[in-house]
This record gives sequence, C-alpha cells and structure tokens, in this order.
Amino acid sequence: MAIWKQWYRGSVNDFHFYDVKSVNGTNITKERRTLNMPKKICEDFSKLDWSEKVEIRLDKPKNTEKLLKILNSKENDFKVNFPIFLEKLYALGSMATVEYSKNGKTIIDYIDGDVIIPYKYTNSYIYGIITVSRFTEKDGESVQYYTLLTYHEYEDNLYLKTNELYVSKDENELGKEILFSSKYPNVEESEIIETENPRFQVWRLPIANNFDTESPLGLSILANQLDKFKSIDIKYDSFDNEFLSGKRRILVSKAAVKGQVVGVDEKGNPVMVSYFDSNDDVYVALNGMDEEPVKEINFELRTQEHIDAINQELNYLSSAVGLGNNYYKFDGQSVKTATEVISENSDTYRTKQHHQTALYSCLEDLIKSICEMEGIKYSSITIDPDDSIIEDTDKIRQQAMSEYNAGLISKAEYYRRVNKMSEEEAIEFANKMNDEIQNQTITDGSEFNMTE
Repeated sequence: MAIWKQWYRGSVNDFHFYDVKSVNGTNITKERRTLNMPKKICEDFSKLDWSEKVEIRLDKPKNTEKLLKILNSKENDFKVNFPIFLEKLYALGSMATVEYSKNGKTIIDYIDGDVIIPYKYTNSYIYGIITVSRFTEKDGESVQYYTLLTYHEYEDNLYLKTNELYVSKDENELGKEILFSSKYPNVEESEIIETENPRFQVWRLPIANNFDTESPLGLSILANQLDKFKSIDIKYDSFDNEFLSGKRRILVSKAAVKGQVVGVDEKGNPVMVSYFDSNDDVYVALNGMDEEPVKEINFELRTQEHIDAINQELNYLSSAVGLGNNYYKFDGQSVKTATEVISENSDTYRTKQHHQTALYSCLEDLIKSICEMEGIKYSSITIDPDDSIIEDTDKIRQQAMSEYNAGLISKAEYYRRVNKMSEEEAIEFANKMNDEIQNQTITDGSEFNMTE
C-alpha cells in the first residue's frame, strides 16, 4: 500500500527523481514530469460509481428523510466524504467505515486502508479488524510517540470494541502499553453491544489479490499498472523536454558577446556596450565563429510523435484497468476523459457494474447499521445508480416521442421512459396534465394524445 500511495500522490522517490551526469562530470538531480494518471484513474472510477444523482431510499419517505439527515449531517457530510472515500478505496484497495455514537449523534468514521489490520476472517469475510492511529507529544527536546489500537470484532450478534494505548520514544516502535484512560478519560476502554449488524465495514475492490493470495484485503486498481505509469511519465517528460532542448538558439561569437568600447565616462573610464543580453539563454557563445559571428538554429520539434506515443500508452492503461480503449486522450496540454455516452456493451459499463455490486453491498451494510443505531424501521433499502452516463437521454426522448406519435406507446409510458417515473407516478402526472388542459380523467395513461 505504501507503494500504491506514492503513485497516487504523484511522486515516487526512486522514479520521479533521478540523477544525470552533466558535461563536466558532475551528477545533477532532476525531477521527472508526470501526468499523474494514478490519481486521474481513481477520480474517474469514483465518479463512475457515485454522483449526486445516486439515490438512496428506504421503503417510506419519512424513513428516507431520517436516514439522509444523519448521512448529510455536519459531522458525516456523506455527499462530500463518500466520493473521496471511494477514490482512496481505488488507490489503496481496502478501506473501512466504523459507526459509533457521540453526544447522542451517530458518527461515521472513514478509515484509510493502510491503518487497517484484519485479524479474524474466513475466506474474504472479515469479522475482526484493528485500526491504528498515532499522535505525538513534545516536551522540550523529548518526543513521545503514542499509538492507539482499536479492536473491532463481530461474532454471534455481539460487537466487541476494545482500545489499547502504547507509548514509545522511537517512532518505529510500538512501545509499552499504558492506561487508556490517561489520554482518553471520557471514552470507554471496552464495550460489548448486542446487535444484528456489525458497527464496522471493510470495503474492498472485487479484484483478486495477486500480490498476497492469502490476504483478505483488497487490491488497488493501480497495483498491476505501475510499469504503464512509468512508460507514460517517461514519454510525457520527454515531451516536455522536447520544448526545452529543442527551442530556438542563436549562436554568437564570444568576441561579439564581450561588447565594444564606445567611449569614456566623465571619470575617464571606458564605457562598454554589449549587443547581446547575456542573461537570455537563447544566445550561445562559441569560439571559432569569426567568419559567421551570428547564426540562428531552429530545431524541428517532434510534437506529434510524442502525443501519439502517449496516447498509445493511455490506451494500454485504460484497457488494462477495465475502461476500454480510447477512454483517455492526450491533446498536448492535458489528459481528456471520454465524454460520449457509455454503451451497455462497453468494457467501461461492465467494469462499473462489477464494482458497484461489491460497493453497494457494503453501503447497504453501513445503512443497516445506522438505521439500527437510530431506531429507523425499514423493510427495504434501494440504491439507484446514476445511469445518465450510460443512457443517451436525448436519444431516449426522441425514440419515445417517435413511438408515441406512431401510437405504439401511451403518454404514461412516455413519462416512464423519459422522466424515470414509476407507473403510478406517470399515470398521476398524465392525469394532472390532462386536467389542466382538457379536464378529463385518465385511467391507464392511454387516452391523452400528446399532439392534442
């Protein structure tokens, strides 16, 4: 995870910083330019899986309202935090959520995967994790490193939560255990809750872990693409250097650069005038240019060759992560994401559906836990994904209008397709429109002709 996190950050120490030998034999450390595709991929997958158009519903509107009030509270800020949570899930492969009560409010703790240790699991089902958090205290020159271990375990309808606190003078060591209450006097050290739903969820991508086949933790979407990220950044760095090394140069004689004496000042000192700006790196002074003291050189930039090479690498990458070919395009300035509607037969759509099955299952477990803690009764949980990127809404509207005018569908059916209404909502809306225009009653949505 530490390696994946560096690539997600966009700066890998042993790759993006490298040494080159100069003409005088000394080593110069250079920084390699990056398109930061790991970050871009994680962002785009998060957007595919989640947007403000995703709808969470319980069986009754009042129950949905209670749930959304908790999710979107100032403390949880689900609309903002959950897309970020998903983005980091794609980067790290595993994340966790923990629910607890504080001051009478239900709080969701969003936890990064690199501070999660599973210790009880069967196959891929994890029912015991340790979450790790650290803080320091400084007293003069002395620094104390504190590590808080929190055990979360769920078995036989019992949720067990236990806290342990350790202190060390070495940040690389756990140190000795101390009283938990010495730093957290108002927090219970251990508690057992009888519950039908665990108060924690471990989120993983539905990708087989080929790094550690015995681990129950998930795999980053970046894990098997590091060579491709390197190839992209090498080519992008070369593209950037093409403009630096291939820019216009003017060769001038060293004698001309030195300038000429044009007179003396009031104190009798010679006045020198240079016809070239010595601070402008477009000029290169050379010896042996007596016959041609000034010569301009314009290098031919290999711009299109670099753009084509980068786009080829982007195709390899997008195909490898399940986004299909031509999802990304480099135009010489930045990477653009495909804006056309995603087909239901495309690799992108199939990957999106595959991921959402696992992610929405975890989200349902989170919702169940919150509802139980808040006493919200429900008989069903519905999560409607955002299909606007899958469906061409203009095409659907045109097709529905064409079928309606041909008498193949009713007006209610038109509303069902175009406005995503239920059957009852569509008929009710058609009745309302009809009452406003003709004061007629519609029983099945078929009587009212849209062209009337």
